[in-house]
Amino acid sequence: MLFFFMAGLLFAPRVRTHSRLNASRWGLAFSFHLVNANRALLLAAVALLAACSGRPHPVERLAILPFENLTGDASLDWVASTAPAIVAADLSGVSKVFAQPMPNRSDAYLANATRLVHGYFTGSSGALRFEVDVEDASRHKMITDETASGDVLSAMNAVAKHVDPAAHSFSTSNAEALAAWGHRDFERSVALDPDFGAAWLGWADTLAQKGETAEAIEVGKRALARSSLQSNIDRARIELILATLRRDTGARDKALSTLTGLLTTDVPLMLALAEAELNARRFSAAVEVFKNILKVDPENVGVMNSLGYAQAYAADLNAAVKTLDAYGKLPDQRTNSLDSLGEAYFMNGRFGEAEKYFLQAYDSNHGFLGGADLMKAAYAHWLAGDLKGADGLMTRYLETRRADPVNAWREAVWDYATGRRDQAIAKLKSAPETPFSERQLANWNQSIPTDLDALKQAYEHTPPSADGQARAFYAAALAAAGQKEEARKLLGLWPLPGEAGGDPLRESMVFPTFISARRAVGLQAP
Repeated sequence: MLFFFMAGLLFAPRVRTHSRLNASRWGLAFSFHLVNANRALLLAAVALLAACSGRPHPVERLAILPFENLTGDASLDWVASTAPAIVAADLSGVSKVFAQPMPNRSDAYLANATRLVHGYFTGSSGALRFEVDVEDASRHKMITDETASGDVLSAMNAVAKHVDPAAHSFSTSNAEALAAWGHRDFERSVALDPDFGAAWLGWADTLAQKGETAEAIEVGKRALARSSLQSNIDRARIELILATLRRDTGARDKALSTLTGLLTTDVPLMLALAEAELNARRFSAAVEVFKNILKVDPENVGVMNSLGYAQAYAADLNAAVKTLDAYGKLPDQRTNSLDSLGEAYFMNGRFGEAEKYFLQAYDSNHGFLGGADLMKAAYAHWLAGDLKGADGLMTRYLETRRADPVNAWREAVWDYATGRRDQAIAKLKSAPETPFSERQLANWNQSIPTDLDALKQAYEHTPPSADGQARAFYAAALAAAGQKEEARKLLGLWPLPGEAGGDPLRESMVFPTFISARRAVGLQAP
């Protein structure tokens, strides 16, 4: 079973999606929400899975807390949150550092920050004095402190350099434009400094969050028209906003790729790119992204699990097994690893091995996924050539769910999926009548969809982790239309039993349709 997004993406009961990855509060602190449209599942996932073993981490995760205003001048309160944002921006793209403003310590600890940057400021406007401490989050011990004086911009540029000498300067040097940005008056800010990338970004993002799509697009276009716009990172983020608002998948993926090249320590952003590569069925590319994430965050067990799935999707079963075996040796991951191994083998047509791992997963934890590994083992046993033995496994599964009011439907679905249509209909008719049963019987009297354009849309807009139904129906329609080569491309990986996605009333039709389509294009089928 895949851990998830996100998002989306991972990917809700039994949703198998790479987006059940782990997207910590670092991702939630990401300054603009447009990425969230595609990474909602992802952003539910990085902290849960970022295990802390106490070993040195290859990337320092800096939580920059609001600075306390001790000037006595409430008109300077804006500096408290603006100063951390400047430091984080100066450190963006710096190797081995991922810095994000955080509202408080609790959020910083939840985000698995390795260091906390906090402090206070005194003085008056234009002559401020900042006392800034860097704290080891695990030991609650001060590592270093820094004093910086002057205006907020020069002081924070100095603080960022103190944290890491590779820090770059902020994207404006105009004090008035900075103050307008700090007050979220973005229109005035860009009027004062037309090349202030962060201000253009903030303006476009704010409009987008308010649902003013056309206005956000216009602001983004104006920003990108400036060849002298400061900050390549802000430019790429604006490109991402525009692509997302325009629903331009290709441009969005390109912007994500550009951003991850600039922000090589931003795990949530890399997870968004991995999701995009998976959804585009560029499985080998997704594998590389997941590997890059593990270089940054080697303890992220969810990413390791998702890497195994991506390798399985890419039909690199040996690599998938190696990854998932290693994943299963991590604390508390054995049962899920066994289930994942079963699915990796199943989707690649290795049904004997799949059954073995599904049964091991069930033996490891009978309650895992409600005992669904027994059901998956039954499908694997049937596809390996023994329907009678498969019936025995399915009976065991149904017995574990005997109190479930839809159990009769489950049994009928099994009969229909394994080629016993009349038996399935009789079984459902003899069961206590429910509207659900009536709808299923009516559905069995209908043909599967054949509209190629609609089926293609459904397939392309369904993530691989839940596309079994959409892929089976689309492949069958392609085969029937004589487009056998296109159909073969969709029939290499087997759909997973019990997979989320699609219409539950057509779940029973997935395997008969898939098997028939394989035979129609000359591929081996049971």
